[in-house]
Amino acid sequence: MGMAALAMTQIGGGFVDYQAIPIGELRELARQQHPEHTDEAARAFVQRILEMEVERRTLYGDEHLQGYAASAIAPGSAPGGTAIAREPLAALYDRGIRYHEAHEAARRWIAAARLPPRQLLAVLLQARKLHPRNADHDWTRSYDQIAAAGPHYAHLMGWPREFGRGLYKNGQAVKDAAKAAKVSLILMAKV
Repeated sequence: MGMAALAMTQIGGGFVDYQAIPIGELRELARQQHPEHTDEAARAFVQRILEMEVERRTLYGDEHLQGYAASAIAPGSAPGGTAIAREPLAALYDRGIRYHEAHEAARRWIAAARLPPRQLLAVLLQARKLHPRNADHDWTRSYDQIAAAGPHYAHLMGWPREFGRGLYKNGQAVKDAAKAAKVSLILMAKV
């Protein structure tokens, strides 16, 4: 099912645009006990959560991943005071990018799923590859090329380069691991 079909579905007498619903309301629609629950709502919720996590990891850059990627200095632990720890936030403010609590909530929700790291990386790679604001040449490559350059892509998603070495034998392995992760996330969203 394509993203256009996921974006809108018929409930009752009208259509619902899942992309326009606030994430909290979409979370409620994703739950099976909700009277207007649909499987499409659960899939749309998981897709939006993954997009938010991908944004946090890649589009905002190291400012939000201190300690994961290139920067080893965590906020408040900079030698000689806190001026260095403040710089990433100041840089975000200067660029007009506003950190949103929803991105942190998405991170926590995904962490609660306790996916195996191999599946988590695959589903995030797929979400970044399919992200609506995808213009970077790294993400227009085929799944086979992504699998072959595993350390590079693992690093782009916040893992150490060594983690991505030999993780996926080919592009189909990436897709299969992503599919398994999505199934787990959708089942979790329905609860």
